[in-house]
Amino acid sequence: MQLHLDGSNVIRSPQNKVYALLTDAYFIAKTLPDADDVHVLDAQSLEARIKLRVAVVSSAMKVKMTISKTAPISKATLVAEGTGSGSSMRITSVFELSGDAPTSMRWSADAEITGVMAGLGSSLLKGFATKKVAEIFEGITKAVEAAS
Repeated sequence: MQLHLDGSNVIRSPQNKVYALLTDAYFIAKTLPDADDVHVLDAQSLEARIKLRVAVVSSAMKVKMTISKTAPISKATLVAEGTGSGSSMRITSVFELSGDAPTSMRWSADAEITGVMAGLGSSLLKGFATKKVAEIFEGITKAVEAAS
């Protein structure tokens, strides 16, 4: 199953600071919602166990995230690949930054989901994904603003 999400966010912090934090695996490790057992592998990648609950299906996925294709201080790609409870996923997210204090962030995410989670149906998964992405960006925004 394929999903596409996109949106924008405003962060009250200088663009260079936002970019530096969003491309720092140590910072991302601290802002992941529903994650435990987080291990930073290097400056561009981390692994975590993420708890998911979609409708009646609860799962924990082992996820590896990698920061790639960076264009300082305006753009980067984050790739998350995970498996668990008979499902797998691959999410490729791209963010672009513009402006300065506040910084505007436009983002898009393309997900490929297989297995048990894919069997839940696209409308249910899209609703869950939209809610989860909003939580992630709300947490990132608060963390970046607090670090500035």
